[in-house]
Amino acid sequence: MADHREDLDNLRDHYCEKSHSSASCERRDLVHRQDALNETHLGLIGLLFPDSPLLHVVRHPLDTVLSVHSNLLTHGFYCAYALESAARHYLRVMELVDHYCGEMDLNYLRVRYEDVVEDQETTIREVLDFIGEKFDPRCLAFHENRRYARTASYAQVTEKLYDRSRYRYRHYLPQLQPIIPILQPVIERLGYTV
Repeated sequence: MADHREDLDNLRDHYCEKSHSSASCERRDLVHRQDALNETHLGLIGLLFPDSPLLHVVRHPLDTVLSVHSNLLTHGFYCAYALESAARHYLRVMELVDHYCGEMDLNYLRVRYEDVVEDQETTIREVLDFIGEKFDPRCLAFHENRRYARTASYAQVTEKLYDRSRYRYRHYLPQLQPIIPILQPVIERLGYTV
């Protein structure tokens, strides 16, 4: 990409200009994107923002695929309509993340959703330390923030931290049996079990 450094700089500047003009936060040096499948752009993000901390929040793969299928998310070329295709798609995305992390010098931190639920303060402190921010107790009271969240989980962000989505897949194990072999490699790589 050395031959195209100017193009990358122009693309980064364009992105920052568009993000800042539509951002509602006061901090212009922080950009938060919670778009589905941002992971597929990890390589480009790493090239555009080489020093930026990249947080990647993951859940148990079976919970993720179950959620995608339950909500009929249309990201990823409508892969959510069949559990097997959703599982294969998830596996390929996570393989791509592993590829980027192995080939690029990314400032990357993977955070497990279950760790946030189990020990919110410790995990939040780790995240804030990683991005170079001081701990603020308001981070633990996120549900008190009255700003509208434009995500599929907009209603949940107004609630206190709960654990009813953690390991939700266990209620559907008979239906999920066909995709466990597909997801087993990434389940193990992320430190989960079935």
